[in-house]
Amino acid sequence: MKKIVIIGGGLAGLSAGHHLVEYDPIVFEKERAVGGLCRSFTQDGFTFDCTGHLIHLKNQYIKDLVARILPDTFNFHERLAAIYSKSTVTPYPFQANTYGLPPEVVKACVVGFVESMHAEQNGGPKNFHDWVLKTFGSGIAKHVMLPYNEKFWKQDLRGITSDWVSWSIPKPSLEEVVNGALGLTNKGMGYNPRFIYPRNGGIDCLPQALAAPIKQVHTGSLVESIDPKKKLVRLAGGREEPYDVLISTLPIPLAYHLLQDTPDEMKDNARKLQAISILNINIGVDRPQINNQHWIYFPEDQFIFSRIGFPMNFSASVAPEGTSSIYIEITHRRNDVMGIEEAFERSILDLQKCGILRSGDRILTRHVLDIQFAYVVFDEHRQKHLQTLVDYLESRDILTAGRYGRWDYFSMEDSILSGKAAADQIKGSLTSR
Repeated sequence: MKKIVIIGGGLAGLSAGHHLVEYDPIVFEKERAVGGLCRSFTQDGFTFDCTGHLIHLKNQYIKDLVARILPDTFNFHERLAAIYSKSTVTPYPFQANTYGLPPEVVKACVVGFVESMHAEQNGGPKNFHDWVLKTFGSGIAKHVMLPYNEKFWKQDLRGITSDWVSWSIPKPSLEEVVNGALGLTNKGMGYNPRFIYPRNGGIDCLPQALAAPIKQVHTGSLVESIDPKKKLVRLAGGREEPYDVLISTLPIPLAYHLLQDTPDEMKDNARKLQAISILNINIGVDRPQINNQHWIYFPEDQFIFSRIGFPMNFSASVAPEGTSSIYIEITHRRNDVMGIEEAFERSILDLQKCGILRSGDRILTRHVLDIQFAYVVFDEHRQKHLQTLVDYLESRDILTAGRYGRWDYFSMEDSILSGKAAADQIKGSLTSR
């Protein structure tokens, strides 16, 4: 039997292992628990995930898989999301729900959208900045789309390509824009209008269920190098594990950093792939029902965070009775060192500024994560080099899977499917020999 080793015990790695269970794969995970960014943490009676992790299922196979491994586990939710700008809360998505904003802002958004419909396109947009202007017009671009995304991505949007946005950012019709300006709320737009979340506990029940049938899952196991010539992975502590086929869910820059016997040019191209990091601050508050939304976006620079969410609105089980919980997302460049205390204090002040917290609210607990690889940046370097980097790994019997292994904008469902695809590829190659 061929020996299969999987690096990474997140959704993609565990999905690969789950679908290869008859081959007895070995999974190495550096953290003390499986789950990757789908881990959950319990502290002082509160349960937090790594920012917001909600399950949006469209693929029938994944729907059936989740129902089989976690029967009667989830509650269904209709999304309640909003944007806070101009001291006003408007429903998500902004581009189709401008009612309540200052009249001049509403006018600029509607007129700009109409003008964009009649403007000469002169070919497709060259970058994300141009895509926003061509898709939504100058008003929506000026008042939310450009400031939010510049704040989120921490760079000039002309340096980001537009090949990822069509499915993730909803484009309204003219009727929807007009209805939203008149106060006729447009609901159900975008890729995530409904989601499921565990009735009890955090999102980590999903990776735990995927891992359950895999016999060899080693947590606290940091891979320090990969030798593709000898087909060995070396772990901290000296252990060496041979393999016939390796599945890596590591971020591609990190995988190439660990890879021996590899051209410097390939390592350099992998190193130049960009990602945005998130400082995730989770807090518990001694007041119930501080907000009814699931999450809120903040496009303005006067607020340190780009998004906050309220886990207690996903499930009553994740916060003690009489309390509320908040996750806070502060994006930063990957090599920037964030001052946690300063960011925490600023976050509390900004939550008070927008009226979510009151001056007398007491913070009952605080949990902080700095997620180094959070969102992949789609730039020209990625567009030019990614496929070559993936193909080179595959030529050395290393398959990649997951958001960071494939360096893509993957949802949780996508990550599970990516792990399954790697497993299917291995099964296909083994049965054809």
